[in-house]
Amino acid sequence: MSNITNPNAENYVVTSIATYYPQIVTLYVPNRAYDKIFTGRDTRDKGLSIRHNPEKTVQRSLRRTKKKIKDYVRINKFDLFTTFTFKDDRENVEKSKQKMSDWLKNQQKRTGKFEYLIVPEFHKDKKAIHFHALIKNYGGKLETAINPLTKRSVVQKGKQIYTFPSYKSGFSNAVKIDTDNDSHTKVALYLSKYITKDTPVFSNKNRYWASFGLLLPETEDNPEWYGKIKPLNQPYGIDYGVIYTFSAQQIKDYYAES
Repeated sequence: MSNITNPNAENYVVTSIATYYPQIVTLYVPNRAYDKIFTGRDTRDKGLSIRHNPEKTVQRSLRRTKKKIKDYVRINKFDLFTTFTFKDDRENVEKSKQKMSDWLKNQQKRTGKFEYLIVPEFHKDKKAIHFHALIKNYGGKLETAINPLTKRSVVQKGKQIYTFPSYKSGFSNAVKIDTDNDSHTKVALYLSKYITKDTPVFSNKNRYWASFGLLLPETEDNPEWYGKIKPLNQPYGIDYGVIYTFSAQQIKDYYAES
């Protein structure tokens, strides 16, 4: 293994990886340091138990997907949590995907660009499908949802429910997401729970749709502040290592004082 630790070098040793969110910073420390080649290829030996165990491979993929979704939510600050169902072809996954895709393209064309992150979920019967989506900067029309029996607006857990009048393929609803970080953290956890091994896979082999241009948090190999700042809590274990958590302010203060 190379002893180079300079991230600007073509080949260096990774001992830790920081991920920078608006309010917190997480630090992944692998059990074993590993070489990182300039091509971006990860040269870690993941072990025969992983390579030859399909179940472990799937579980590892699911954990990575859930993290990716949480990263998208924490950085992009979506403002609507939505659900879309289908009245026809509910058990035809491909047709349902196409209907969802057609509505998105039509709305982008008619109302302007907006960002979205979409996760499919099967109903309890494991056959019919619907979609949960986070949307940001939607310029189309929303209508207040009305209960057909009481003729009153629909409110759930203190939140007004809206519908998309432009969506004709089935039922739709939308809830406005509060702007505070706690609300977005809850939404990230809520959406990621729908990611399971039964989640349909899209053409790009992902278990979600993400619009082009969504941001992801910045990462840094071997941050110089590691070991010089006390983490907020005890580390917790994940694949091949542990995660420490710091506040973003701690990192700012470190560089301000150095």
